Amino acid sequence: MTLAVLSASTRLGLRRAALKVVRTHLPGNFATQSELAAALGITRARLLALKKGRAEQFSLDALVELAMRLGLKVRMTITRPYSRDE
Repeated sequence: MTLAVLSASTRLGLRRAALKVVRTHLPGNFATQSELAAALGITRARLLALKKGRAEQFSLDALVELAMRLGLKVRMTITRPYSRDE
């Protein structure tokens, strides 16, 4: 098994990308933010942080869990970087 260690900036970039996807799929059919937060299984404060785009307050695992609760399918693809010689 190979362990890949990502830099802090790479992890934050992944979280920002995941947060953007989750934010765009938030349903708008709830009367209050409290109802939406309860439906997602998070607190209202976490919902506000999500809506304001505060990626540093969420782990990638938490964002993946939220995406799945929203009915999204989560996939990850890891590839070898392109070589400049090719």
